[in-house]
Amino acid sequence: MDKNENAQKVVVNLKTTIFQDAEREDFIFEEVGSLVQMNNGLYLRFTEHQDNQAVANVTLKITDEHVQLTRQTNGGHHSRMIFDENKDHDIIYQTEYGPIKILVKTKELNYDYNEDIMNGKLGIDYELHSGGMIVGEYNLTLQFSA
Repeated sequence: MDKNENAQKVVVNLKTTIFQDAEREDFIFEEVGSLVQMNNGLYLRFTEHQDNQAVANVTLKITDEHVQLTRQTNGGHHSRMIFDENKDHDIIYQTEYGPIKILVKTKELNYDYNEDIMNGKLGIDYELHSGGMIVGEYNLTLQFSA
């Protein structure tokens, strides 16, 4: 949970669909997290669990310009992706085999937030490219509520 005194406890529902090599894979998570409104945006933080084990700390920074997703795994792998419909972003993605350069192409970004009831929804459709080739297509749907 967030140590910030302005943090509000929220329930986070996250679904990620991955289309890769003509296959589809779905991941669904429900986590408890914290939501903080700061001058430059909204911060949503939660810990991702798999098989009742914490596997990654996730922070979403949502601004009027873009969404930044930072994920730090317990194994030390760190990634930061920026989603922006108006601009593609190069990132360095840490894998167990070392860092690789990836291009994030945001196809669609939808965000709706009701501050009065601390309820929001975020949808991102994006592609990852490496070496000029598409690595995969992704759909992220996230809902949070106090």
